[in-house]
Amino acid sequence: MSTTNTVETGNNMDFFFCPVCGANSGETVSQCIDHSVTGETFGIVRCKLCGYAQTFPLPNELTIGKYYETDDYISHSETNSGIVNKLYLLIRRFNVRAKSNLVKKIACRRDNLLDVGCGTGFFLARCKKQGWNVTGVEQSATARKKAEELINAPIYSSIYNPAVTEKTFDVITLWHVFEHLFDINKSFEQLKSMLNPHGVLVIALPNLLSKDAKTYGNSWAAFDVPRHLSHFSPLSIRLLAEKHSMTVKKAVPMKFDAYYVSMLSEQIQGKKGILSLLHGAYMGLKSNISARRTGNYSSLIYIIEPK
Repeated sequence: MSTTNTVETGNNMDFFFCPVCGANSGETVSQCIDHSVTGETFGIVRCKLCGYAQTFPLPNELTIGKYYETDDYISHSETNSGIVNKLYLLIRRFNVRAKSNLVKKIACRRDNLLDVGCGTGFFLARCKKQGWNVTGVEQSATARKKAEELINAPIYSSIYNPAVTEKTFDVITLWHVFEHLFDINKSFEQLKSMLNPHGVLVIALPNLLSKDAKTYGNSWAAFDVPRHLSHFSPLSIRLLAEKHSMTVKKAVPMKFDAYYVSMLSEQIQGKKGILSLLHGAYMGLKSNISARRTGNYSSLIYIIEPK
């Protein structure tokens, strides 16, 4: 296992510049291993002021690709081998329905929808059946091809593609995608520029303050370093929205994520078998029960509108 990127937990990072609030002081709060591909160790550096956190050191846009080079990258996976993969596919079917129903409920106008990081296109296909004019963006060429076959329409590799930027949208969705993006301010401003005046931005993110995050610490699966470049709390995403003259109108819990992330975290800790899965499910339940009081669910969907 490579440890060339190791940063000591608790170290002050005075050179850290927070892209959310502008503070120039952070601290390393975790050390996490890339369990999916390289075995490298990365730090999680958190802003002392707003709580936004960032993977350190950050890969650059030329080197990030190697960290996705696995057939097992689960958000693009179609395999049903193993209990965790079967569970993922089951939850995905449920979530696709729940997400599309949420989008219908919050949209002021049901016309054009953009899904950024659309993966293999299941959410887009559902929305298309509901009458939306759908556009998809997906960086992975393999997932992009599957999505194009599913919805019978082009899928683009970037939100900066002219075929995407020439349009405006009533809803733009990012389901566990925003944490993967470089330059969150540039990305946020670009997304805002493509919204209609009464459009809605929908961003689903892991919650750094959830009980399962605190329970599993360095082993929390939702850190997913270094593919997750950013790590948000409810406060930091609200501050980012305010910075760009937008406001978080509502935060909707993704309750199934607590179970799934906890089960994956058990595997990261080296635990195997049915007992570890049951324990993960139990920890997910505890996280959801705690969140009823605090609001800090494992993942939250932020409904964001222009001011």
